[in-house]
Amino acid sequence: MSHQIEIYDEKELISENLDINTLIIKACNFTLKVEGVCSPKLLSINFTDDKEMAFLNNKYMGYNETTDVLSFNEISIETQKKYNWPKEEKVSYEKIGEIIISVPQVIKQCMNNFNHECVKLVVHGLLHILGYDHALKKEELIMFNKTDDILSYIFKKN
Repeated sequence: MSHQIEIYDEKELISENLDINTLIIKACNFTLKVEGVCSPKLLSINFTDDKEMAFLNNKYMGYNETTDVLSFNEISIETQKKYNWPKEEKVSYEKIGEIIISVPQVIKQCMNNFNHECVKLVVHGLLHILGYDHALKKEELIMFNKTDDILSYIFKKN
């Protein structure tokens, strides 16, 4: 199953790193496969700076500070049908959400491995979109172990 992963870097913060796009697409497709997502999905990933991230974090989460990753779910097709909302015609992929990543935060957290930290945040955001959380210790264990397992596969030595 191939999903559509759109990657945006309007501020050209990662444009020199050509490997990251391939890793992100691989990580998203593998995560969706592991989670049993069978129908084609569309996921948007946006890279930004701390200023925009702080604005979005304040607007949507109520925190007046930057953060490393934000994720937003899309309204499901079932909910659209229930409330008779208009849908886009001829869409072959159902959009499941959007992940926004602050590149300066990735750089601060990466310990000299930008690609690994970036992919880790993408997987973290995607797991949130798929319903995982880490508010409770038990949830944190599940979500972080899943993230580690996915990263091990993506960055395996072969």
